[in-house]
Amino acid sequence: MQPYPRTWIELNLENLRHNLAVVKRDWRPGQLLALVCKADAYGHGLVPIGRFAAANGADWLAVATVQEGVALRDAGVDVPIMVMSPVLTIEADQAVFYQLDVFVESMQMVEAVSKAAVHQGRTGYVHIKVDTGLHRFGVPPDGVSALLDGVTEAEGVELRGIAQHYIDSLNDPERTRQQTTDFVTCLQRLPEGVLVHAANSAAAREMSASGTSLARVGIHAYGLAPGGTFQSNLRPVMTWHARITSLRQIRAGETVSYSSTWKAERPSLIGTLGVGYGDGYPRSLSSKGIVWIQGQRCPVVGLVCMDQMMIDLTDFQGRVEIGDVAELLGENLLATELAQRAGTNTHEIVTRIMTRVSRRYLHPRSGG
Repeated sequence: MQPYPRTWIELNLENLRHNLAVVKRDWRPGQLLALVCKADAYGHGLVPIGRFAAANGADWLAVATVQEGVALRDAGVDVPIMVMSPVLTIEADQAVFYQLDVFVESMQMVEAVSKAAVHQGRTGYVHIKVDTGLHRFGVPPDGVSALLDGVTEAEGVELRGIAQHYIDSLNDPERTRQQTTDFVTCLQRLPEGVLVHAANSAAAREMSASGTSLARVGIHAYGLAPGGTFQSNLRPVMTWHARITSLRQIRAGETVSYSSTWKAERPSLIGTLGVGYGDGYPRSLSSKGIVWIQGQRCPVVGLVCMDQMMIDLTDFQGRVEIGDVAELLGENLLATELAQRAGTNTHEIVTRIMTRVSRRYLHPRSGG
């Protein structure tokens, strides 16, 4: 019996281990790596990915919410975990109980962590988040000194790090340098041993010699480099499959799918795949997407439906049958290409894949 008859994802954990080694290869000795596994590990599966990474090269894990951190702790993951998005004061008790490091921008949050830590007889760990221009979350550089004093004086609170986030480290080197300069001015009074982290995937290699002691790496670790950068050295962890569920010949002039947006210009062989936007395949790829079947690229035609989508097999060389497998993304069809066709980024392509798409984890033959 085939375990995944309609659509499924395979996740190659050996490729994850390889990618973690690649991104650390040129770093300064002692520099730490935090694997960003927010948003269900970019659609790869929070707990399986976090657990494996913690044993295979990741010194820290980075998530977006306290709930994600709790899920990792409940699964037995015991490496340090940082929560990068703003945490509400009502979440401080849970963050402290599960020993989750939280980013702070104000004394209000520091005081909430302190109160929770004192009540529980634990230590609350915080990282000062500096806003150097992204203007999403963080204290302005000129407010860091006062916040540092407040953290230092807060009972039961330990400053574990200071962080910032780049606006566009891939495409805007001048802005990136200015952000780095502004961030460095905030580091003068830091206690010894406090982690300094600023680099995301796109900046990690450029920042490896900059004095930062930790880099937050997400998309590179999954083999999905921004803009294709470094892609030749990385291996996609995710491969998304779907089976052909129906085949039909149509005449020239007939249309395919809802609203008749695609019309056959010649007699055509149309295949239906058992996957759609209800599984997370972007509807914006209607008549724009590509799938890979037996070494051949086949175009998506017509509107992508909730549970199905159609492909044009008219020019397919060889025999195709119901049950044959198409690759939606993976080593043969990179998410970067799908993102370009869909007018979005690689992050959205993988994180929008729904939980009803089964995940199959391929573990290394030995180790891990």
